[in-house]
Amino acid sequence: MCQPMKYYYDVSDGICTRDSIANYLNTDNASICQFLYFLDIDDIASYVESSYYADKDWHFRYKVSSMIKLIVVKCYRNLSFEKTISTLTKEEAQLLSFEDNNGIMNLPSPATLHHFVKYRLGKTGLDEVMFKIGKNISKNTKIRDAKTDSTPLEASRYDKYADYNPHYNCKMDKAHITMIGPLPIYMTHTKGASHDSPELKKHIDALVEMGVDIDTYALDGGYDSFRNHADIWYKLNAKPVIAYSSDSKVQYEGMMERIDHWVNKMWKLGGSIHMKYEEKLHFLYENGREKQVGMHLRNKNIKDDGFDEDYSHRGECERVHNHIKWTVKFDIRGMKNSSKKLYSVMNFVAYQLLVATNLQNGVKETNSFANYV
Repeated sequence: MCQPMKYYYDVSDGICTRDSIANYLNTDNASICQFLYFLDIDDIASYVESSYYADKDWHFRYKVSSMIKLIVVKCYRNLSFEKTISTLTKEEAQLLSFEDNNGIMNLPSPATLHHFVKYRLGKTGLDEVMFKIGKNISKNTKIRDAKTDSTPLEASRYDKYADYNPHYNCKMDKAHITMIGPLPIYMTHTKGASHDSPELKKHIDALVEMGVDIDTYALDGGYDSFRNHADIWYKLNAKPVIAYSSDSKVQYEGMMERIDHWVNKMWKLGGSIHMKYEEKLHFLYENGREKQVGMHLRNKNIKDDGFDEDYSHRGECERVHNHIKWTVKFDIRGMKNSSKKLYSVMNFVAYQLLVATNLQNGVKETNSFANYV
């Protein structure tokens, strides 16, 4: 995925001769295919081709980038596989690059598109595509605050496989979403009654693998544990901004004198009272004192007058989660139990690619695409 820039394209057959995404920002009812025309996913497509296709020419009858963009069209328009293909116009097919070298439109059948999603990619492939998009998004933004939160994926009241969650008063699964600013970069799917905190490790590990560069990581009280504080600080080199209860107290073992005490006590392992502050915390974390490091970091948050300002960044979670649900089908109603994770990730990837289109093309309102149909 290329660096952010303003893309210009020449389009043949009477659609446009010289075009840019700026021409459609204030235009109502522009096709979502026109919007996706300005999305560059050649690197994603190359990865899918090399990882999920056998070495046979007939497997490449349709461009992988076109198939991925067609998935976005399906999710954005909330159509079945059959309707997605049957309602596509010739101009839209051309914008998605389904035209062959002889000028003939070569559209996949609904079964082919379904096979591409469920069997060619599958849950594993979509997870990897999601990760690569998230990594590209994180590299192409200067925003330095991250946050993770869960949101309900509502199920039918008759769904015998979905958990009833008393907090949301409905049957549901959960999507755990990590964002940098308003940009969604990673998601995991769990049962509706699962706790949030144990899921955080996957998200921290994903951010580490992506190589994100952040200053703060904001989370609500559901993630409040000493281990989470320590892991965020140590693995991401970021300030953990985790909400704490009103009756939380400063922990004695987290005080600086106790940090010094334990560093000094572990002198045989290399601890020294003369270490620099961060070296002491690293030393304790690496020698089985992660909980104490977490206590110290939460003590700092309790005493920090700027904590509320840092925590305010987490407020974007609910707004973006609602926008995802407004933009794509982000629930599990009517889905087979075996397909819930697959299709929740598919819709999340579709939303990511919409955001990536704006981000690539320098559009300031990265989560804005409501004027497209």
